[in-house]
Amino acid sequence: MGVIRSIQHQWEKAEFSHQLQRFLQQEEIITDLFVGATSYNTVCNLIAAMCELPFKPEDNSYSLNLEQVFDCLYQCFTLLFVKEVEHQSLSQAEQLILSISKALANKIHAKEETESQVSKEAKTKAQLIINAMHQLEKQRQNQKKQTRNMGNMC
Repeated sequence: MGVIRSIQHQWEKAEFSHQLQRFLQQEEIITDLFVGATSYNTVCNLIAAMCELPFKPEDNSYSLNLEQVFDCLYQCFTLLFVKEVEHQSLSQAEQLILSISKALANKIHAKEETESQVSKEAKTKAQLIINAMHQLEKQRQNQKKQTRNMGNMC
């Protein structure tokens, strides 16, 4: 029975990844980020592996909206933020997830308060991502500066 549940769970993750890819490909701000060698498939599979899947309706199909996708990205962002701060090494796909998270956070943050499409919780998470990315970018700049200074000492 455990094997069957495990296979079912992997199938759901694959299905979610496919739907996530379709969703992300419709967002122009995100398609601009995919200029490197990392594919949508790789990034979406990684996101699906890292996050808790959103609730699946009874008709067994995901119909993802911005808030569901953003919630998954927020989960991934939190894990990857800690990984970079502690270990300072992310793969290209992981860095893309951070960039996608920031892009969607900016999109959500820019939406008017009166719009019913985005909850207050999503706006709060968006602001957290924006602030965290600002801090991460400062840390990256400081590390680059230190690396350059170390090179000048030799």
